[in-house]
Amino acid sequence: MTTSIKATKINAISTFISGVGILIFHRSLVSIFETGDSLAFLIVGGIITYFSLTMFIEIKKQRALALLWIITQDLLFFIASIYVLITKPFAISNTGYLLIGLFLIPIAFFIIYQSIGLSKMDAIKGTNTKRMAFKRRVKAKKSKAWEVISDVGNYHKVAPNIDHSQIISGHEKGMIRSCSHGKDSWTETCSLWEDEKQYSFIVDTSAPDYPFPLKSLQGNWQVNGITEDETEIIMNFEFEYKKPFQNLLIHPVMKHQFTKICKELLDNWQRMIE
Repeated sequence: MTTSIKATKINAISTFISGVGILIFHRSLVSIFETGDSLAFLIVGGIITYFSLTMFIEIKKQRALALLWIITQDLLFFIASIYVLITKPFAISNTGYLLIGLFLIPIAFFIIYQSIGLSKMDAIKGTNTKRMAFKRRVKAKKSKAWEVISDVGNYHKVAPNIDHSQIISGHEKGMIRSCSHGKDSWTETCSLWEDEKQYSFIVDTSAPDYPFPLKSLQGNWQVNGITEDETEIIMNFEFEYKKPFQNLLIHPVMKHQFTKICKELLDNWQRMIE
């Protein structure tokens, strides 16, 4: 279990206990806070309990973008509570305000713990490099699958995030390919080529006009024969962001978008192969 999921699990359990506790002991809280309105505690308890249940759902689905949204909601709640502690806009007891302050301590911990965990999601252990892999089994011979996926000059015909691709020079290992999307363009160099097995490309992210926030990026495409008439296509991508904060703020969005792109790419390949 990744650090981000562990943190979310602890957060979900603690939040659930807090929400249910508020609902059960709302009458006692009315006395402690010295306010005659118990409805507010029922509303707050209900919202907190519901929020905890959404976290349990995300623990199972492990969607990076949703985990970032959970952290954002915790942060907004933390900021709003700090504002309440500073301005004291409600007619409640000092003990009530003290309890609000104490309640923020675990929330601050969860924000930090989950942020650290989310920033490490998909990272190769001990490095800042992310790795994402995608697989698809197709009903075809290995040679047929290789024929389709090795047509690297026409990559734009299957990749939804590429408008145009063209081989500039070379053949197999050492070849240079240009790609473009809208006004953005970049070049890629083939670093590995093994016929009917795999190939790799390294993107030139150091170019002054490279449009994406990546320090490095390389992809590997493979075909593995499962049976005589069934083949598995594997795509592996390794990349590193330019700035550390992008691991937290950019990666969840990129992971969401890139997963959709790769699914569509594999769908297109599967249709062509089968």
